[in-house]
Amino acid sequence: MTSHQDLVFPLRSGLRAAGLLALALFTTGVQAQASCPAKSLSWTIPWTGKSCAGPVAATPSGSAATARNTLAGMTGWATLQCVNGAWAVPSSYECTGGSSTTPTTTVPTPTPTPIPAPLVFKAPVVDAAEVTAARLLEQATFGPTPADLTRVRQIGTANWIDGQLAMPATAIPDGGDSTEPVREAWFLAMAAAPDQLRQRMVFALSQILVVSTSKNTAGRELSPWLQTLSKHAFGNFGDLLREMTLNPAMGKYLGLGHSRVPMPNEDYAREVMQLFTIGLVELNLDGSPRLDANGKTIPTYDQTRIGEFARALSGWGFANSYEDMSVPLVAREQYHDRRAKTLLNGVTLPAGQSAAQDFDAVMLNLTRHPNVAPFISLRLIRHFVTSNPSRAYVQRVATVFRQTNGDLAATLRAILLDAEARNTPATDAGHLRDPVLHTLSLVRALGGQVISGRNLFWDYYLMGERPAQAPSVFSYYSPLAPLPGGSGLAGPEFQLYSGSQAVRRANFVLALLDGSQSGSVRIDLAPFMTVANDPQALMTLVERTLLQGRLSASARQTIGEATAKTTDLRQRVLTALYLTAITGDYVVQK
Repeated sequence: MTSHQDLVFPLRSGLRAAGLLALALFTTGVQAQASCPAKSLSWTIPWTGKSCAGPVAATPSGSAATARNTLAGMTGWATLQCVNGAWAVPSSYECTGGSSTTPTTTVPTPTPTPIPAPLVFKAPVVDAAEVTAARLLEQATFGPTPADLTRVRQIGTANWIDGQLAMPATAIPDGGDSTEPVREAWFLAMAAAPDQLRQRMVFALSQILVVSTSKNTAGRELSPWLQTLSKHAFGNFGDLLREMTLNPAMGKYLGLGHSRVPMPNEDYAREVMQLFTIGLVELNLDGSPRLDANGKTIPTYDQTRIGEFARALSGWGFANSYEDMSVPLVAREQYHDRRAKTLLNGVTLPAGQSAAQDFDAVMLNLTRHPNVAPFISLRLIRHFVTSNPSRAYVQRVATVFRQTNGDLAATLRAILLDAEARNTPATDAGHLRDPVLHTLSLVRALGGQVISGRNLFWDYYLMGERPAQAPSVFSYYSPLAPLPGGSGLAGPEFQLYSGSQAVRRANFVLALLDGSQSGSVRIDLAPFMTVANDPQALMTLVERTLLQGRLSASARQTIGEATAKTTDLRQRVLTALYLTAITGDYVVQK
């Protein structure tokens, strides 16, 4: 497969937040037309040469006003039309009396009618403790809920994490012929299960150790994979790797269940190195690439090594019947290559070993490789906290991974409690939320209820992220993708944010809010309707609910103005919520 060296580079911290998305397309209301200003006007009757002058008040565009003469000895009036903010030539007029054509009395300029100042939308008072709790929950769950915010504030960050690590796992059901019940159960667990940290870890690991319904087309071919991810989410990485290698769902997806001499399948042998454990080039503990004497990166493996691994892993098959998913793969010694093999770092396996002996040696060879700690640590940091962690951050987490022999709970705790995760984020910190994280976070923040995901999965497919249906073993997007614009930063999730996908996501957000998806998701707008008469109060409530006061001033003012121009109160609420939910401030998790 194509080499992606960017995977091993932790670049400078952060991700530039996107600006307000598609606001011009959806702003409601129209701009007020200009009025003609109050002033003193004069006019002359051509056939008499007589002049008159008089004041006229400020008048809206499209309206007429009459100016009356105020000079001694003169009588006159003129009717004028206000056109696009400018006074037109009088349509009718009169000026009589006296003999002088020059006004002899100064006409006072009338006092202009005051024009109301535009409404300036003020930021809500920011509660630092609430922001701290919200940032943790954005990183560690599918989005903060009011109850979770209260809980974190009561017990503190570390205690909340420890409580989640100790929480029983939400069960993943066994599947049947259809994938939909399994997909549905997983999606509902993401949306509302109490063990939110485990659900986020399963979601993260599912994008590293990939299986997809594009090939595993029955529910029974999907559930063993999810059950294994859930079982080992807070366990030992080596145990996860061993069980996943012999998992029947993985055995079908990457072909290990059909790998036999004389031509063993190389797919799993390749991906277990490239994507599951060590990556393409040798790494330092901080995730940076090791370089040779010529300043070149050092490949971790080559095609020969792929062939050697494929031979070492040959001879594993489905247990009781063709593609049986009820139990792990079993050894079929007659299909195992019993010749000698050479693995990574010069480790050799003698001839004559059984399939199980060679399997144990392969697992040990991989998990002892120095790349595993920084490789897995970087992938998890990018999922939970930031696309561009500092090298020091990666090294701190990778050190914990290595010292604990791959303890995923300890590693995850180190990721979430690190200063780079907990301190005030820098301008370039964070990462773009993918479609699932973005939309479920919105529903959870608004106290919504996900009733069913089945009618939503097509929309997620159009947005590039239908759960359990990654388009390739690289998952929904490459972990190596750069941030658009040539900044040198990583921005993997932006591969799911093309122009068309951004519009689809915005439309989906609106459908969730306006009740178009009420059979799948229910959101109660009543709390916002109670303050809808007051645009400032409405904006304050929306911003506190979704961002705890972190909306940028420019976005707040733009959305507030659009909200104030919307006279229908329900549409006003939808405008405020919708535009806030598609801003860069909300779409980018900081």
